[in-house]
Amino acid sequence: MTDTRHAILRGKREAARLHREFGMRERIEQDGGRIDVFDTIVKCGVPLLFKPLDGLLGVFIDVPMPGVMVTTKRGLSVQRFTGAHELGHCRLGHSPSLDDESILRRVPLNAGPDVKQQELEADAFATEFMLPPWLFAANFQRQGWTPAMMADPMVAYQLSLRVGASYEATCRSLMRKGVEVITRRTLDNLLEVPRRAIKKALLGGYEPPDFFRDVWLLTAKDENTVIEGSRSDLFVLKLTEHSGAGYVWTFDELNQTGFAVVRDEREGADGETVGGHVTRSITTLSEGQQLGRMVLAERRPWIPDGAPLGAFCVHYDLTGPEDEGLSHAERRLVLEAA
Repeated sequence: MTDTRHAILRGKREAARLHREFGMRERIEQDGGRIDVFDTIVKCGVPLLFKPLDGLLGVFIDVPMPGVMVTTKRGLSVQRFTGAHELGHCRLGHSPSLDDESILRRVPLNAGPDVKQQELEADAFATEFMLPPWLFAANFQRQGWTPAMMADPMVAYQLSLRVGASYEATCRSLMRKGVEVITRRTLDNLLEVPRRAIKKALLGGYEPPDFFRDVWLLTAKDENTVIEGSRSDLFVLKLTEHSGAGYVWTFDELNQTGFAVVRDEREGADGETVGGHVTRSITTLSEGQQLGRMVLAERRPWIPDGAPLGAFCVHYDLTGPEDEGLSHAERRLVLEAA
């Protein structure tokens, strides 16, 4: 137990050191977003490649120099955790490692006796690096979430999207030491809910081609934040609309960036007097550029050139999951240097 505790503490300390080194907490608390695993690997000077690995999620080598390889056969959240695990091996000076699905199932405090010390350290590093307590706190503050609200699967799911981890990993991290937001019973209840059911509830009457894609619920609380997801993600925007005063949300800017609106409806009026408002629910997905801004404006349709009453904007990166070859982060650095 002493060796296990030492391994966990060593991994967590190195993760915290890396957060400080790159000023991650300050940036995310200001702008939103998640820990950028692949960008960090590149900035640490570690070569990173994505390959369709068979039977493995990731590889760490140290000869002739440290390097990381991550599979292309899994979704973005698994790619991110795998990358964090391999970065842990690198930062902690470990021996080469071939990592399979077991890295997703292990919990450091409950690891079996046969698990190597360096794997415990890399597990602890990956969890603390991707899901530090302050990242949860930043999202709670921005969204107005309370610990009690995490018992709602839909809220827990939205948290998982914003921190960039799987639903299960996020729920389990909410119970780990240092966070301890939910109880074991709440965790069990959350994990019993099928993700498909959560997504169907968010999408209402819209039926997507499949339910593998994630569904983001965006509100005014997400204004001007950074959204990082996958190319196939869907977005449900719920925005207050002052239709009683003649203002409606328009899609001109949204369409110009390649977003397609697949569902649009107004939900019950919040006021019956002139100037009252309703909630506009807009479901959209990107069919265009994978990096940019999602923008809507609230205007009076008969005055298209008039000043909008309000606007909604989020910055998005939908380049995931990573394809074979260099990471998108490294490709951007190469283009910037050209």
